[in-house]
Amino acid sequence: MRVRTGVLAAGCVAVLLASGCTGGKESTAAEEQMPPKNGIAPQQPAEPAAIDPRKELDALGRAIPLYAGARYRDDLTHRDAVMVRNQYGPQAKVYTLATDDSFPQVYHYYTTYLAQFRAYPAQSPYPPEQQNWRTLEVQLNQAMQDPFIPGESLRQDGSQVVLQVAETEAEPKTVIRYIVMPPAAPMTTAAAGAPAAQAAAR
Repeated sequence: MRVRTGVLAAGCVAVLLASGCTGGKESTAAEEQMPPKNGIAPQQPAEPAAIDPRKELDALGRAIPLYAGARYRDDLTHRDAVMVRNQYGPQAKVYTLATDDSFPQVYHYYTTYLAQFRAYPAQSPYPPEQQNWRTLEVQLNQAMQDPFIPGESLRQDGSQVVLQVAETEAEPKTVIRYIVMPPAAPMTTAAAGAPAAQAAAR
């Protein structure tokens, strides 16, 4: 009798402990293994391909110079895009590069390179001394014409490219911008031909 009572008591204790672990609620393996809602992370979208300014500029003119020590900066490009669209129109694009080379080094490269074109005014390959800020701006379609050395001139009726080089007060030391605008709209001949047509009608 005592043995049966002991076995019965032990069985009751085991049942009570089991029910205490689950809060008095029976559980199943299916409930315990159920993954949480939205447990699988959504697939991340693929990052856009990096912009290659050399490739973009080659499409406009293979002779467009690109400073070898400069690297494309996507963050600076996005920052400059607002200013460029406000100044040059909503269709204007900008490719901003940066280098830790000094402004005189970058200035020397571009002025020396552009000196091979007769349309580019001759100037000193060293920037003028200024106290606070040094910049260079060149309209490449106008400057890159009639080269001394056989090469490709930049089309004047194609996309317009403006080169800007600016010295900064912090790193990077020099910023280089290529501002690209759509071709200038050609003048319509209808207005010019109107007086001749009126004269012929008389």
